Amino acid sequence: MRRLNRKISLLTALLLVMALVLTACSETDVAESGPSADAGTAVSQNAADEGIVAGLQAQIAELQAENEALRNQLHQYTDGQAAAEAETESAAQEGTQPAETEGAAETQPEEQPQEDKLNIVVFGDSIWDMDRSDTGIAAQLAAYMNANVYNCAIGGTRATLKPGESDMNYDTWDSTSLTGMVYVMSGLVDTNFLEGYPAGGVIRNVNPADVDYYIIAYGLNDYFSGTPIAVEGSDTYDPHGYTGALYNALEMLQGASPNAQFLLISPTYCQFYENGYMVTDSNMKNYGQGTLTDYANACRNVAEMRNTLYIDAYSTMGINIYTAEEYLEDGVHLTEAGRTLYARAVASCLKYGKPGEVSGNSVYY
Repeated sequence: MRRLNRKISLLTALLLVMALVLTACSETDVAESGPSADAGTAVSQNAADEGIVAGLQAQIAELQAENEALRNQLHQYTDGQAAAEAETESAAQEGTQPAETEGAAETQPEEQPQEDKLNIVVFGDSIWDMDRSDTGIAAQLAAYMNANVYNCAIGGTRATLKPGESDMNYDTWDSTSLTGMVYVMSGLVDTNFLEGYPAGGVIRNVNPADVDYYIIAYGLNDYFSGTPIAVEGSDTYDPHGYTGALYNALEMLQGASPNAQFLLISPTYCQFYENGYMVTDSNMKNYGQGTLTDYANACRNVAEMRNTLYIDAYSTMGINIYTAEEYLEDGVHLTEAGRTLYARAVASCLKYGKPGEVSGNSVYY
């Protein structure tokens, strides 16, 4: 390529010289046509010019021949390069360079497994079940704890079995009480009786061996129905009494999930209205077995006896006669602000609480 370029440059220069000579010849002819020109000198000059031109033409012809030869060589070179490139590309497509491809694949980062999350199972009533959206207690708790929260709560249920219900009738079981949910987790009864409840679909996805925490939050409906706190003359684990149902649940869930921890939560403060006016509250109202304060204290006693985590939602969470307007929407169920308060208290207890001690609201949130 360099040689060809050099030849082309030389050819161009010769053509330029030839052009100048011819121009000079033309000017000489014009000058010599004047009356004072010498005829002999003109002839000699023309002959010399013709010799120069002939020499230049010969050099140009020679350069053109060399130029053509170089062009042929260039075509042969470029054709060879194109063939070589085509052969290389074909070889690459046929897999003749596997090492490079494999090396590139090996350098790609592997997918990192997702961080393991805590598995929290909730058994409770409408306080947990009434709102399953992002503002519900379970959803907020999941966010605070970065956990999987299985909300197995069912509104209107209680911890205890109803009078006359047998705790041994596994084949025809239909009680949605805490005892019924515990029987499902223990594999004693099928989940068919939970058909139609959101909790029924949730509990089917729980593997007892993977549970880190059980949250048990009952008492309101036991209180409203006048359920005895403990069945007189019966054993400690009788699920027809409030404390018996709690003891029984802890015992059976511990067997199903040996590595799990437990959090008991007392019922929350309530107010009761007639014609739009508050007439009494759970500090005074007795449905036959004591005030709601009595049920909350009984829950605390079980937590202390079994050394579990415990939240006194009744006395220390911050829902009371002075804050009821903010935290209670109908005197019983929680507003969005109340649910947030509740979820923060639960998350704080799970993170910082000590088994056997009372945990209320927390400054950590």
